[in-house]
Amino acid sequence: MPTLRLVDYLREDLVLWDLPGSDKLSFMKALAAEVAARLPDLNEQELLDRIMAREAEQSTGVGGGLALPHAMLPDLEQIVLAVGRAREALDFDAADSKPVDLVFLLLGPPDASTEHLRLLARLARIFTSETALETLRGATAPQELFRALLEEDARRVY
Repeated sequence: MPTLRLVDYLREDLVLWDLPGSDKLSFMKALAAEVAARLPDLNEQELLDRIMAREAEQSTGVGGGLALPHAMLPDLEQIVLAVGRAREALDFDAADSKPVDLVFLLLGPPDASTEHLRLLARLARIFTSETALETLRGATAPQELFRALLEEDARRVY
């Protein structure tokens, strides 16, 4: 299998900065609205419904201030990654009970489940590095976060 690279899934305009929201639902509404505005084939309400249905099964707050919500959507032709930085860290029912400030939203078509899981694993490898997380959190603009994420990903190609 070829190596997955985030550069093939993440677009710079899908790095969303200082999204509002005082709780998980209001943040996810803001995230869904911004993503749907940039991906016109998506229905904003369906996107939100699928993300929140997944959250109802089990929180995607993985700990360390990170969340990895994901959903399969029939309107998508390929996997897309969006990153949302919360204006203020929020309760996400995370595994470690810590507030979340970085949300990595992974969306894909129903027939891409293997690739979807491989990409989730790729993100998890980046997040195991405290140095990488410090670099990502130290970004002061969306473009800087975009570049930092791709650089951290490139360090983990094997």
